[in-house]
Amino acid sequence: MKIGEHLEAVYGSVDLRERLAADPVAYPRRYVNRRDQEVAGVLAATLAYGRVTLFGAVLDTLFSRLDAHGGPAHVVTHFDPETMREELGSLRYRFNTGVDWLLLLGALHRIYTEMESLEDLLLPAGDAIEDGLIRLVDRLRVEVVASAADCGVTATGFEALPRGIRYLLPSPRSGSACKRWNLFLRWMIRPASDGVDLGLWTKVSPRALVVPLDTHVLRIARFIGLTSRRDGSWRTALEVTDALRVFDPEDPVRFDFSLAHLGISGACLGARHPTVCSSCPLDPICCADPYLGPIGGAL
Repeated sequence: MKIGEHLEAVYGSVDLRERLAADPVAYPRRYVNRRDQEVAGVLAATLAYGRVTLFGAVLDTLFSRLDAHGGPAHVVTHFDPETMREELGSLRYRFNTGVDWLLLLGALHRIYTEMESLEDLLLPAGDAIEDGLIRLVDRLRVEVVASAADCGVTATGFEALPRGIRYLLPSPRSGSACKRWNLFLRWMIRPASDGVDLGLWTKVSPRALVVPLDTHVLRIARFIGLTSRRDGSWRTALEVTDALRVFDPEDPVRFDFSLAHLGISGACLGARHPTVCSSCPLDPICCADPYLGPIGGAL
């Protein structure tokens, strides 16, 4: 069996209903209004780091508070920094505090007064999305700085902003894999036909997407020979995407959800175990080292 057939087997083996409940794409999927979905996608994707159970609890609170004020789109359209500062001030998650989401909402407010969708910032994207993503992040950075004073933050430039908001806005220009922004783009651009992504944006082809390279996808990509690189960089994300494009030129990141959830679910131990790995569709092509620890123990 060729590697593409193994990837297809993984893609077909995922229980979507079960895994969607443990994936941040569940948050924008709560809404039916396109602007609500887009804003919710930005918020959910930018916070998608660390354990799903931990950032999910913060997102539950964040969206509950936004919904109490009419929902994400209404909050952005009618942005009131004083009201939202009070609502979000107590939120905390690792590098981020309430002021980071306040600044991000303020930036979105400024952008949406000029355009209907963030998709317009990607164009013209052609067959590569790097330039469009740089434009999107650069514009958000500019608008975050412009929103700072209204949000009670003193900053003369992006580097003077709090660490948390800067962490939410990485750029391929600095070599970052931009996992969370590529995740957002996947949600927006990939068609909704397989029940995972939203397919809201149609001006950019799925063939242009770059895989959202997290630790799970990078590890499994190495195990099955999609890359030999170890760094979670933009260059590595491109290399993994190029390898996946061999098996699906029109939709290379189609395999991302299933590969990521092998790790998220704990089904992949990060090393080969004869009992655990025998049921994995990737087992015949996996070159991970043997697993020496007890099942259920820390790796």
